Amino acid sequence: MAAFIIYTIRWAVILTLLYSLYRLLLRRETFHRLNRAVLLAILVVSPLLPLIPLHTAEPTAIDEVLTRIEGPLMRISSEKNVAESTLASSKTGDAASGLWMRYCAYIYIIGLTVALATYMFRLLTLMRVIRRSHCISHPIVPETVHLMLDMKVKQPSSWMHWIFIGPIDLKQNAETVLKHELAHVRMGHSWDVILCDLTCRLLWCLPFAWMLRQDLVDVHEYQADEAVLQSGVTLEDYELLLVRKAAHTQILPIMNTLRRGAVKKRFAMMHSSRSSCWSRLKLLYLVPAFAACLWVSAKAEGYETYLNGKYAMQEELESIDHSTIEHVDVLHGQKEVQAKTTTELKHDYFIIAEQMPQFPGGDAAMMQHISRHIRYPRIAIESGVEGTVRVEFIVETDGTITNVKASEPSSASGGSNIIVTAYRQESSNTSISVKAEGIRALKEYAEEIVRGMPPFEPGRQSGSAVRTKVILPITFKLN
Repeated sequence: MAAFIIYTIRWAVILTLLYSLYRLLLRRETFHRLNRAVLLAILVVSPLLPLIPLHTAEPTAIDEVLTRIEGPLMRISSEKNVAESTLASSKTGDAASGLWMRYCAYIYIIGLTVALATYMFRLLTLMRVIRRSHCISHPIVPETVHLMLDMKVKQPSSWMHWIFIGPIDLKQNAETVLKHELAHVRMGHSWDVILCDLTCRLLWCLPFAWMLRQDLVDVHEYQADEAVLQSGVTLEDYELLLVRKAAHTQILPIMNTLRRGAVKKRFAMMHSSRSSCWSRLKLLYLVPAFAACLWVSAKAEGYETYLNGKYAMQEELESIDHSTIEHVDVLHGQKEVQAKTTTELKHDYFIIAEQMPQFPGGDAAMMQHISRHIRYPRIAIESGVEGTVRVEFIVETDGTITNVKASEPSSASGGSNIIVTAYRQESSNTSISVKAEGIRALKEYAEEIVRGMPPFEPGRQSGSAVRTKVILPITFKLN
């Protein structure tokens, strides 16, 4: 799901870029067939471009933004509960950003579900209209088109090769109305609407997708109006018919109707003069627009880093002492970075496993165990030392705890749910030496608490127990 959301974001950016330029340059031109082709091209090209494997040497601006979004989403999609999500997020920075990504992803999924369900309901309603209608014939309607008489229809409409008409229009305006709807059927406008509706549902939160849909509907009506006027119907009679039908609503938004689109815009288009052939040169905007879309869809070509001949993860690279690095070789042809250090880096553990280690009884039991045993070191109280201590340790395959190491207290909470409080002494000694003793006491005490924990349930990857690194933030706070 995370990969689909990232793909959807790229799709939305490309569609916005292409459609914005169309709306600025071509929307008011009278090249209806050309405008329709451009809008359909935008609908087809915008979801395909992100699938093209384009790579750049350096990450683009949008690629950097999407990378920051993709990290939390990928972790969220592989985690089992909120506690593991908070722990994983604390390894890379702000836990709150991961939670916001989760909420945004849930909102998008809920909206997508509602949009698709609404569209399916409208299709079912259309099927019921077809079943309740009666098929009739008319001299100007070919046999391949089904003319359906429905007593409840007040607005003539069409969908695919069905035309729906009411008894009043059949008696009074049959020929003009049918010419309009036959133009929709002959030009295959329903296929355009289906493609546009699916795009709008998948990009339901993007206003430009719905604006594109309305512009495409307007172009359909311009083409149908043009076909009616070319068939011999006078402009005055046709405008009068549109005015009479302006008060009626259409059956379903997914259908083509005589009333569809803004009547005022259609009148203006009927009376406007033909655009100059030179206006077609505006299509040249597609060249830089297409280049910009390729830039949006491009991804930085990642290099894999090997340390002393072994693949190294980002977290492991950040923990390297730079003074131990002997040399670094960048192999552009193989897209690899080979580094060698004077010391071996032990990295045969998982930073994030499919199933993270668990304290016996779960997180609640771990909180109870720590609250019963933890105390605020007196020397830290006297020196006024407080902050969050992040204790890193390895849970072995048998559940035992090894390699316990605590960081110095920091002001950031780090997503800590374990808070130890004490009363601040007014006459605290804040000398540097005493403060250093307090810091060391917090670190040693936090390490001691972790070492005294019972064995964990080990982490698992593909069903097998694996060595897993865990980070436990403990906050010491003075009131």
